[in-house]
Amino acid sequence: MHVLSVSAESLMDLAERWYVPLRHQASRIHLPLNNLGEHSDGRNGCQFSERFLQILWNEERFDPDRRTVAGQTLEIVSAGTWNVGGGPDFRDAVLRLDGRIVRGDVEVHRHEGDWFRHGHHRDENYDQVILHAVWEPEHGTGPTGVPVFAIRQHLQRPWRELLEELQTDIYPYARKVPSGECALRWALSDDDAVGTILEVAGLARFEDKTLRLERRAASAGMDQALYEGLFEALGYKLNKHPFRRLAEAVPLRVLKDSPDDCSREALLFGAAGLLPDPSAEPVLPRWRRHVGQLWDRWWQSGGTPLQLTWTRAGLRPFNTPERRLAAGVELLNRVDADPCAWLLRLADDTPDPQELVRALRRSFAFRSDWEHSKDYTTALKRPGQLIGAGRADDIIVNILLPFLCFLGRDRRDQRLVTLAHEALRLVGPLQNNRMLREATHRFFMPPTRAKTIVRSACRQQGLLEIYRSFCMTLSMDCASCPFISSGEVAQQGF
Repeated sequence: MHVLSVSAESLMDLAERWYVPLRHQASRIHLPLNNLGEHSDGRNGCQFSERFLQILWNEERFDPDRRTVAGQTLEIVSAGTWNVGGGPDFRDAVLRLDGRIVRGDVEVHRHEGDWFRHGHHRDENYDQVILHAVWEPEHGTGPTGVPVFAIRQHLQRPWRELLEELQTDIYPYARKVPSGECALRWALSDDDAVGTILEVAGLARFEDKTLRLERRAASAGMDQALYEGLFEALGYKLNKHPFRRLAEAVPLRVLKDSPDDCSREALLFGAAGLLPDPSAEPVLPRWRRHVGQLWDRWWQSGGTPLQLTWTRAGLRPFNTPERRLAAGVELLNRVDADPCAWLLRLADDTPDPQELVRALRRSFAFRSDWEHSKDYTTALKRPGQLIGAGRADDIIVNILLPFLCFLGRDRRDQRLVTLAHEALRLVGPLQNNRMLREATHRFFMPPTRAKTIVRSACRQQGLLEIYRSFCMTLSMDCASCPFISSGEVAQQGF
């Protein structure tokens, strides 16, 4: 069993006294993605980084009535592949302009005139660009013959909400990652000292997640905020946007008022557009009666499907939108569509952090016909759980524990706050990704040392936090980094 030798309260105190001020100092050295100029809403142009606009395009965060500056209707069939090398930002995009399919590349800029300022008019790599996506158009300053899409005019939600919501650390970086100066310092430090640094940064990142959920709860209500967070997490990276839209369009209060579990399932699957048409495709025998019942309830509700785009390419059969939504339905039914009350009861019944983690994991251990189905029409070659252990831990770390921390503060119950912090430190490492691999090479010599130190989700989150807030914010410039010049944790009075 993992032994917590230092209390979470002590680590949080160190985060507030030492880590967070350093992070603020780094943000003032270089304008990062999440730091805007004071004229972001005014006439002085776009103060976002170009990278944020690329993320908006990649996630298609636009309203459904999209048009080019010239008035052409625009449908994004495929946003293309994000290019981290030279040339246009997105390769092999597929668009429908005024109903006509067009294939090619997409270039994203803050200003329309950047096309010429960046020399693209002299580069044949840009000859296949079919769309120029910019924050705001500057008529006559871009290339002729290339349609212009004004991002600002077609945002799905206010830019402040999108900027806060988007997790920028999952996206590619066109750079190699050499070892930094921290790598030498950490190589000369013992494992416990490095682990403490990572836990401090991990709790700071956890606090950021808690504050985001708190702000959403202030505008949407506690239960709705938790419900939206859970559904967005079920969508993982490729389908988190449609899952969130679904949760917003079918609010929790409507599901609470539903007469039974089947009605809830019908409302969600119907609105998601995921109910199969039995007249067009054969339904699996085990689902025929149930699908008929769902259609009956859906027709009775008088609802209409949302225009959601579900990504299926690249998904494993166990991760289809149908299976993820089925997991959401089962979880809502299990907690009787009252997730906050359920989470509080669970925390009251399991005051030990290790037991709480186990109880939360058991909440995702669903047993149903979905273990054998990819969707209502296709069987899996082998059975599988709706939510695997790795995805369950992701949801626990990124949604449930931060929300429990928020609930504790809202109720002025420090016991719940401490329970959430200590439980976080007991969850094992989450699934690996490119960002973690980059951070590992940046901070550890040799990189294999990370296996003995980064042995919890909290430390893993801390590694990501330091890499994002210092290395990436400062473009790997160790000479300007306040984190390096701050000294060891022990020198901060810990």
